[in-house]
Amino acid sequence: MKMFSIGNHLTPYLLAACTLLLGVLAIESRSLVQPQVNNSPAARPEVNTFKRTNFTAPGIAAFSEVTERPLFRDGREPPSEPIAATVTATQSPLRLQLEGVALTPSAKIAILRDISTNKMLHLAVGKKHQDWELTSVTDTVATFKRGAQSEELTLKK
Repeated sequence: MKMFSIGNHLTPYLLAACTLLLGVLAIESRSLVQPQVNNSPAARPEVNTFKRTNFTAPGIAAFSEVTERPLFRDGREPPSEPIAATVTATQSPLRLQLEGVALTPSAKIAILRDISTNKMLHLAVGKKHQDWELTSVTDTVATFKRGAQSEELTLKK
């Protein structure tokens, strides 16, 4: 009985793979070799030549705007922030429905449905939705506040 050996069957496959790789390398090396190019001045096409000039820095007068408004000076302050105009007439009413409540020792989360878009929202206490801030959450009530307005949403069973 003859023992089966992997080495006896694997060697021809490895030899064929090496031969194939050498053939591919030989073919590719022929394409890498470039033919000699005639570099004589008569054979070269005429190229537009340009005259190189040295760089000269502009004078200090070119930077007059920078020197008139220095970056680091005493008393420099950022510009005042614009006052946002508050429009109370166009503010939308609270269009949310309380769907659920999640109370943990570290967070209180209200699960809400936006009635206008029918999307579910998850808001933690202190987060805002359309200028309404969730101020408190109990096991059945979520309280929202916007400016002086306050609304409570009750969980329906």
